[in-house]
Formats: sequence, structure tokens, C-alpha cells
Amino acid sequence: MKFITKQIEDIRTGAMSEHHAVTGLQVDYVNNSTFVTIASYVSKAKKDEGKESLSVNTFTIQAVPGWEKIPYEWALGELVKAQPEDFSPETYIGYVNPYMFAGGKVEQ
Repeated sequence: MKFITKQIEDIRTGAMSEHHAVTGLQVDYVNNSTFVTIASYVSKAKKDEGKESLSVNTFTIQAVPGWEKIPYEWALGELVKAQPEDFSPETYIGYVNPYMFAGGKVEQ
């Protein structure tokens, strides 16, 4: 299964994570929304060893994949898209930046 690689500092612990895998996906074709839950791990090796994730975040994408696409692959591609220049992230506790994985790489 594909995943995202990108170095990210975990907000709660300060630990670095680099392996980000889909743990849940919901596509709502009626309301044109996709919800993808991503678990972030220290590394792929640690995930493969059965270690727990550092964090789990759910992202809302205001679009849905076409019927010809594999939904989780499409969602990963959406999550690594560049952050728009005019985007200003919120600052409240618990906020999840929807562009957290911008510039990351989708790998298998």
C-alpha cells in the first residue's frame, strides 16, 4: 500500500516522523467530500515492526476521486499538493494544517 514520506515534527512530543499511512478513508459522493485519516510513524521500519504511530490526523478534502481512480491513492496525491500562497494556517490548539504533507512524496 502506498504512503507519504516527509519529515514532520510531532506537535505533542517534538519527535520527528517520516512515514505517513492511510488508516481510514471515507468518500462522500453526494456531498463532494473525502475524509482521510493518516497515522504518522517515526519510520516505515518502525511501523513494519509493529510500533505505534506518533499521531493520527483526519483531513477533509472538498472533492472526490473519479470512479476510475483508486481512492486512497488519489487522496494521498491530494494531501501532498503545494500549499497555496494565500493560505494562512490557524493557530489554535488541536488545529490540523490541511497542507501538513505539502511537498511530501507518495511512495510504495
